[in-house]
Amino acid sequence: MIETAYRKILVPTDGSENTSAATNYAIDMARQIKAEITALSVVDITNYATIPGEPDNESPLYQSSEDAVQRVIEAASALDINANGMIINGIPSRDIVEASQEYDIIVMGTTGRTGMTHLILGSVASKVVRSSRSPVIVIRAGSTSSFKCEKMLIATDGGDSSIRSVRHGLSLAKSFGASVTALCVSDDIRMTVESKLGESRLANAAVNDVIAEGRKLDLKVEPKIISGSPAEVIVEASDEYDILVMGTHGRKGLAHFRLGSVAEAVIRTAKCPVMTVSSSTTQHQLK
Repeated sequence: MIETAYRKILVPTDGSENTSAATNYAIDMARQIKAEITALSVVDITNYATIPGEPDNESPLYQSSEDAVQRVIEAASALDINANGMIINGIPSRDIVEASQEYDIIVMGTTGRTGMTHLILGSVASKVVRSSRSPVIVIRAGSTSSFKCEKMLIATDGGDSSIRSVRHGLSLAKSFGASVTALCVSDDIRMTVESKLGESRLANAAVNDVIAEGRKLDLKVEPKIISGSPAEVIVEASDEYDILVMGTHGRKGLAHFRLGSVAEAVIRTAKCPVMTVSSSTTQHQLK
């Protein structure tokens, strides 16, 4: 068994084809690290007249949610993974974020079935990524459904959120013996010479921080600093890695890792699964 800090995985699902990759990825991850899974389906009360709290067991939306949750439980149980389900009436982003306090990591898709959980980037997924108390791994529809962690890319700008994401990423890399590259994108195309020098110093400091954190875990980290558009550079680089790790907020003036700009663009178009760590994420999960 591979030991990690992630023992309890939360999987928001609506059973649609668009979220199946994420549920399969979560199940494969749980299998490899011997974690337990909770499948969560939130029946969105904003889409029809209902009362928050206990779901209406007879409604079509409840029945769809029940089917979605049961499929995850059955698939996990077939692999001897401890799995359970939860269905609630509520507001998806709010209730997923609230539930994140009880789990070590969330695995979710970027799109979902209209009228149900609405796991759509820019709506639920973006709010969860921004506010979750636990790391979130986002799987794009149609991407891989198998968990793999042999080559990891950590995008950093040295800000507070980057520090959190670096520590979570390195911990996971240590567990799987993954190689790690620390990438900082210097967005200095239109800067003055003096500003570029300052940007270069910040970029070097950012990757050096990752190298220093990696050294504490006996991990060798390869530094990489590239000038260009942060989102474009990170997405292009992601094609060579199994997983990309990044924070959702960052230092202004460097890579601008603010949800709604770089992080959102990267999650939407990355070539591999993206693990995000927000400023709300706690560090208690890490060993």
